Amino acid sequence: MSRSCRIRIETDALPAAAVLQGALKSLGFPLDLEGLEIAEASGFQGCVLDGEDAGFSVADDDEGLMLRWSGDPREECAALMVAAALQSLAGAEVSIGGGAAQTAAALKSRVEELRAEI
Repeated sequence: MSRSCRIRIETDALPAAAVLQGALKSLGFPLDLEGLEIAEASGFQGCVLDGEDAGFSVADDDEGLMLRWSGDPREECAALMVAAALQSLAGAEVSIGGGAAQTAAALKSRVEELRAEI
């Protein structure tokens, strides 16, 4: 299984930390990004999911951002929550691995599946 997602989004559409955190909250996701400025992020980014440590790696991609995680479902869940928030805020196109673009409903469903696992 792939451990990455590509987020096709214009760099100038990346939201400030407070806006991204607000989108996560409005989606009902218990993820604290601890002030992460996604537009400036590179490498591993720690965060808190349901009160426990989580995180994911961020890299610039020719088409937007690439988020990667280890085999830990908490990390995948955190990354996909951020992807869903970017999709909600800026209409970003999100694909997991090399797959097709995810609908908002499919992405949220995957997040809920992961939350049930952890």
